[in-house]
Amino acid sequence: MADYISNYANGKNYYFIFYSVVSGDTVEFPALLTQLDDKFSPTWNSQKVFGRQDPVLTFQGTERTMDVAFDVPSVSKSQAKTNLIALNKLINFLYPGFSRSGFANTISASPLFRIKFANLIYDQSKGVPGDSPESGLVCGINNFSHSFKFDGSAGWVDEVGSAIPAFFSVSFSATILHTHDLGHIEGEDGYQPASEFPYFVKETSDLDSRLNTVGDATNQAILTQGAAVNTASRVAASSRLDVIGDATNQAVLTQGTAASAASNIAAAVANDSIARD
Repeated sequence: MADYISNYANGKNYYFIFYSVVSGDTVEFPALLTQLDDKFSPTWNSQKVFGRQDPVLTFQGTERTMDVAFDVPSVSKSQAKTNLIALNKLINFLYPGFSRSGFANTISASPLFRIKFANLIYDQSKGVPGDSPESGLVCGINNFSHSFKFDGSAGWVDEVGSAIPAFFSVSFSATILHTHDLGHIEGEDGYQPASEFPYFVKETSDLDSRLNTVGDATNQAILTQGAAVNTASRVAASSRLDVIGDATNQAVLTQGTAASAASNIAAAVANDSIARD
């Protein structure tokens, strides 16, 4: 059956990319994002002075952290196995690099990442966000967790001695380490360009060329690509995997609602006038 999840992610370049700074390896998932909280926290040292009503404030720094969550559904047996292998690889990235000396291992590199998603998570110093994993934000990942669904809302690949989840969720927090100057630079261009940091925004003329118009001249509506993300997420979240028999009566996964979703996804995109590349 058609892999509408990968087709959509490929068409829009909506992949969440994890790049291991230690190993140089990459793992990516179709980005059905359910959470993206970006926090900027200025820190001040406050000191009370005798005879002064207000404290003396000394600026220390601005920390940026992210809370991210996304779902990874599967529409086939092979995709479920591929996604689980990718999760294994990502979990391995959470461990540091070691150097061996005799029979002892010592930490030689911290498990830093570059993470990237489209124009919302990218390294401004690398220019216009593309699909290179090295254009992601450098960060340290905290509180990484994932959960499999075995509650009947999703299925799994049912084999002898093996159960492969067809749906899982990933969440984590990240502390961002910027690789470019921040703040107002005196004598230069001031702050970072407002259309590039922290999120890349295309110029208006470019955006206009990527929007579709529905209705006639008297009743028009402009739909952004954000509607496409919500549509894909709702389709994936509402789908359920059923078990069907093959020639040997082995259980092979397909989504209960994915069959109709896959056949109708193109029509849904057209009917909703979702902007295409």
